[in-house]
Amino acid sequence: MSFPISVQTKMKTYLTVLLSLIALSGCATQEYKAAESQCAPQAYRQYPVINQRKIEMRTRPVEVPTGKTKCVSKPRGNQVETICEDITETRYEQYPYEVTVDVNADTRNNVIRACARNICFKSYGNVDCETKK
Repeated sequence: MSFPISVQTKMKTYLTVLLSLIALSGCATQEYKAAESQCAPQAYRQYPVINQRKIEMRTRPVEVPTGKTKCVSKPRGNQVETICEDITETRYEQYPYEVTVDVNADTRNNVIRACARNICFKSYGNVDCETKK
């Protein structure tokens, strides 16, 4: 199924928002998550999702011949069969990889975190919204 580009962009934005909120909440209490959800709309207005493409260098393993061989000889009837294989070693090479990043994500997440901690402190006397059970 193919969507128009604007719908795809909106879907990516909503997915990014959802994943950011999940990442922010991790092992947080329900009260902390509620505080984050109060803070998120304003933070997203201040620091909207702005996706930008950039090139990162990544590393991958590559098998490279050493120039040496390993041979094994086996008797076959009245003849000897020799099989040789090249010996390789693993080397790592860097390559460019294009990624899309939200340039406002870190700042926005910091704003949400600070706001949520402030709400928690005012409401529960601690920055994690932990209640006395």
